[in-house]
Amino acid sequence: MRLLAASLSVLVLATCNAQGQAVSEATSQIPVEQFFQRPETSGAAISPDGRSIAIRRLSPHGRMMLVVLDTESQKSRAVANFNNADIEQFFWLSDERIGFTTVNIDHGGEVGQTGLYAIDRDGSNRIMLRPTIDRPRSFADGYQIKYDFFGPTSFNGFPNWPKDEMYVISQYLDHSELVRLSTRTGRISTIRAPSETYHTLLDADGQPRVVVARRNEQMRSYLREEDSWKEFDTRDFNNNDGYKPLLYAEGQLYVRARNQRDEAAVYRYDMQHRTLQQPAMIIAPGFDTDGHFIVGARNMLGYRFNTDAVTTVWFDPAMKAMQQQIDEQFPGLVNLISRGRQSTTPYVLINTHSDIQSHAYLLYNSQTRAVQLLGSAMPELPAQRMSSMNMERFAARDGRMIPVFVTLPKHAGKQPFATVLLNNRNMSERNGLWEWNAEVQFLASRGYAVLQVSPRGSSGFGAQHAQSPAAGQTPDAITDLADAVQWAAKQGYTDPARVCIAGGGSGGHAALKSLLQQPQVFKCGISWSALIAPRNDPDSASLQQLQQVKQPVLLAYDKDSERLDYQQGRKLYEALQAQQAPVQWLDYTTTVEDWKTQRPRIDLWRRIEAFLAAHIGQPAN
Repeated sequence: MRLLAASLSVLVLATCNAQGQAVSEATSQIPVEQFFQRPETSGAAISPDGRSIAIRRLSPHGRMMLVVLDTESQKSRAVANFNNADIEQFFWLSDERIGFTTVNIDHGGEVGQTGLYAIDRDGSNRIMLRPTIDRPRSFADGYQIKYDFFGPTSFNGFPNWPKDEMYVISQYLDHSELVRLSTRTGRISTIRAPSETYHTLLDADGQPRVVVARRNEQMRSYLREEDSWKEFDTRDFNNNDGYKPLLYAEGQLYVRARNQRDEAAVYRYDMQHRTLQQPAMIIAPGFDTDGHFIVGARNMLGYRFNTDAVTTVWFDPAMKAMQQQIDEQFPGLVNLISRGRQSTTPYVLINTHSDIQSHAYLLYNSQTRAVQLLGSAMPELPAQRMSSMNMERFAARDGRMIPVFVTLPKHAGKQPFATVLLNNRNMSERNGLWEWNAEVQFLASRGYAVLQVSPRGSSGFGAQHAQSPAAGQTPDAITDLADAVQWAAKQGYTDPARVCIAGGGSGGHAALKSLLQQPQVFKCGISWSALIAPRNDPDSASLQQLQQVKQPVLLAYDKDSERLDYQQGRKLYEALQAQQAPVQWLDYTTTVEDWKTQRPRIDLWRRIEAFLAAHIGQPAN
């Protein structure tokens, strides 16, 4: 359980006053639309010189645009504001130039296709560098707000500096190679680097210094010395002990590795002896230390990774002192601070949030301690009406400790609640983080306890936990989900007679399997955008088995006859309906306009609210 101060008054009042929306406690329910609307502000990044802030905001016509704010004059201007596309990732290439990607393209506007772009901070000299693949999305997907919104492009050691160019991996049908991409002309030039490179680290001069290549199922690491590349580490690609180079700074390589431990840790790498230096620099018992380094002009400042919440370890004394100062000024919050890599200004950018407060972005003067609210994700949702989240661990039937986030309804007192076990969309990834979550907070606002379980097979909690048992073996992920309910009932959180399981994607498939295999635990199930059978075996036994589900089920899909998930979901629905099982079907034809209004997602959760009330009882207010 994360132990944080309870006082949120400073930032909550600042947000409410800034928006003129101070809200008193009320007995009326918050409308579903307010939980699932697009965020007003969903990211910010400070320039290397500290004189500009790039901010991703919602435009008047419902698109995500990019705005640049001058930290001294406080003047801002939209530099990438399209009527037919959203800004997704963005990052500073230099003091003057910004890179960004676009998604959700609608034809007939300024942007013709999804792609990687570059633009000057005054909005001039925009160029499309390369097209990108438009990933398929579910109608139920929201606009994700993450602290690493600028994406892995800037996580390759030091950022590109000082030229307006990027080093990228060019992927071909039969090979991959490291190339240099000009962000002014879009031209690509080859560089001398080991073939089949798939990962690279830049040094403080912005030049490739360490690369990792995959050859003959081996993971080979190379260090550039003058004009030649020297191999210094070779491992089996599929059994690499969690090894990954993270940063090369001041002659020192830092890597992530397990080093015969269960959880991955961060180590210094001894180039002379080609081994990890003991002891580990960063260890987080019970968690893998997957994350990225924070760098200054030429040195390493700190490391940021996930435990129960986003965590930062500072090695630089000045940044460590600043973090303490900011945490004292804004207690009870996760305060992620960043300053320009070459900055001589007093300005610091703060991304602050908690389990009951959505992300807010602050411009902070480290000399005067003055703060300015740049924007927040969900300013209409008062933090004092949200429900607290805690991470705990419980013993499964074989004794393995399983992580779970527990959220209980606000002001409902001590009682067993009707409960929703909410699966992750990707069951191989950890489920939950100590931060505001729209789905969790909506369910809690309706009186439900919410369990977010990371069963075995999910990453982030060590190698043993990430290993999925062989098919047919137990305990497995499904028994872990059932054990979570039994544990929550013993803790007094859950009424075991009123439990529903829900999820999208592979989490939706796990929900259906849980109904089949654990019928005594789960009284109903909700599944959206889930594949019923593997893509490589669409006629497997999964469909026939799931046709035996007897509990009430809500199935929801994108209405697209060409999509495999829709085809399988429809077959399951028709089979259950033929057996007169209590099944409900929803399908949605999603338009680009729907990405702006979030209409399908809002409608889904309105239907989920009615489904839950009908099948696990009207919860206590």
